[in-house]
Amino acid sequence: MLSLSHLTHLLISLLLLLQLPRGTDGIECYSGSQLQVINCPSMSCIKQTLGLDTVRYCDGTGVSSICQTYRIVETCDTIPNLGYICCCGGDLCNSTLSKSSGLFLMFSVILIFLFF
Repeated sequence: MLSLSHLTHLLISLLLLLQLPRGTDGIECYSGSQLQVINCPSMSCIKQTLGLDTVRYCDGTGVSSICQTYRIVETCDTIPNLGYICCCGGDLCNSTLSKSSGLFLMFSVILIFLFF
């Protein structure tokens, strides 16, 4: 029988594995203001906020890549004339939830398993 410690390590390992990229065929990103799911040839999704408008889309590739051009990797930054740009590299990572709120949720679940 698995001890609580082994079960906790197994759960954490599983959660970390789910965060890994799934291959080199591109990823799925939300697109537009209606959050349609599209397959992207690039390896990054973007969430861009300019004023009160927020849009989501696939990053370009090569010289068309906003994430590579401005060196925004798995983070957010304010770019003049473009607004607040977030680049991420996982399926549907440009959702309405921020990465920090997702991490908070994951650690909350782990703490619940550890102490209850």
